[in-house]
Amino acid sequence: MPIRLLIFTLLISSLLVPSCGRQSSSPDFKFIDGYLTNWDRFSQGANELVPQLKRDAPQFHAQLAEALKRGDKRAPSRLVFYAVVQVGGFIAYDSDLGRACERLVSSEVPIFTSEKGERSYFAGDLYFWWQRHRAEFESFPLYDQWSEREFAKKTVIPMYESATRKR
Repeated sequence: MPIRLLIFTLLISSLLVPSCGRQSSSPDFKFIDGYLTNWDRFSQGANELVPQLKRDAPQFHAQLAEALKRGDKRAPSRLVFYAVVQVGGFIAYDSDLGRACERLVSSEVPIFTSEKGERSYFAGDLYFWWQRHRAEFESFPLYDQWSEREFAKKTVIPMYESATRKR
């Protein structure tokens, strides 16, 4: 009889405690997209968003990493936009987001190592990876808008082309 009580208690506990025996909740794309929208606004001069971007960065990284791990078709375009909207942005390789990125891009995107030994994925490399694979995933409208902006066309993308040619 005591073993049945123990099993029953464990069963009830697993149903009542959200993290017990279940995966984390689904990624919140409303939050992810809102964060990226704020990054885009910041990149265009809304400097008042800096405190909010810093505060929300850990949650954003965790949410996007989870979406990538789950293979959500919306996640890759958002990952690439996050890197390119920062112009010369990097995704730290030794982070949850970097490891999720690695699962996505495998060895197709080189890992950049800084003079300090920090390993990262460079925005330009992610941009070109996306150009090759965009048909496999869902687009992100804000990325599409960004890629049509004069600044992206005349400054950022040529900078990426130049940086990747030099290797």
